[in-house]
Parts: sequence; C-alpha cells; structure tokens
Amino acid sequence: MFVFFSSQINALKHLKIRDRQVVIAISLSMLSPVNKVLLRIIKLLLLSPLFLIFAVFEGWLLIPFLLLGGLCYPLLTTPIEINFAKKHLSEALTQYNTKGA
Repeated sequence: MFVFFSSQINALKHLKIRDRQVVIAISLSMLSPVNKVLLRIIKLLLLSPLFLIFAVFEGWLLIPFLLLGGLCYPLLTTPIEINFAKKHLSEALTQYNTKGA
C-alpha cells in the first residue's frame, strides 16, 4: 500500500508529527547508497517538469508557478520518502526510542 502521510503508518501513530519526521529521517539515513540514489532520481524526475516551467516563463508570470512549486514540492516528495523509509522503520523506531526521546 502506498502511504501518503506519516500518520497512516500504524507503527508511528502514537508519535507526534515532529517525532514521526525524526523517525522517518533516521530510517532514510539507513538506506543503502543505491536506494538513496534511486530516491533522488525519482524525486528529480517528478520535479523536472516544474523546473522546466521555471525556465520558460519570465517576470510576473513566473510568480504563480513559483507558488505552485513551493506547495507541490512536499506534496510530491514526502510520500516517496515515506515509502522508501518503510524498509527500515522498525530499526529507526528502536533507535529513536533508545535515544531517550
């Protein structure tokens, strides 16, 4: 199942949003180099059309696309990061709990 929000993950439901973000960041840091590169390539492919739009428009016409890009960036990239982070989520949660958070 594709997860769009960290609150949809049962193992993280008991945590506050900032704590969920920390656990996901720990989990992402545990990814293998190949998976890290793959994650970055997927994010780049999703954001490329937006960057092409930035190159085409000039002046005041660019402002709505900049706002759209600022809003869409986390909406596009966060679900992908969460789904990559699910591989090491239990290890990251254990590491987070042992740090005394």
